[in-house]
Amino acid sequence: MKINENRSVRELRKEAILETFFKTMKRLSENNPFVTYKEVIEKAVKESAPRFFVNYESARRLISLMARKKKLPMINKNKLEMYKEIYRRYVNSQKDGSGKYKSLETILSEPAPSFYVDTSTFQGLVYRTLRERCNYNNFINTLNTGVVS
Repeated sequence: MKINENRSVRELRKEAILETFFKTMKRLSENNPFVTYKEVIEKAVKESAPRFFVNYESARRLISLMARKKKLPMINKNKLEMYKEIYRRYVNSQKDGSGKYKSLETILSEPAPSFYVDTSTFQGLVYRTLRERCNYNNFINTLNTGVVS
């Protein structure tokens, strides 16, 4: 996946999730042409992500809290796990003596072990994005043909 920094982290995450969904569907349907969306989503949600989908400022703020042993202002277990992984990598990168937060931007762009979302969130993002694309394509077809479907 090519990273275009002009797009938001949210847009990048949606694109990466959809790409992972389709790759997983292709891989699973090679062996079983009757694979269900549910099976595809359950496998795809366990795939690794191309990067950590969090913006730099949020990551810097929370890493700073973790470094000072402060309580993080969140209860979402997936986000908490993501920040723990980022913090672990951050601490390891500080061993080489680099600047305080210089390595954080690099860490955020590295591949992540997962998308850090639960199955229902992953499914909702896939379905919503597909529905938006379908509506957009119908809109473009209407503009091109003048026929409303």
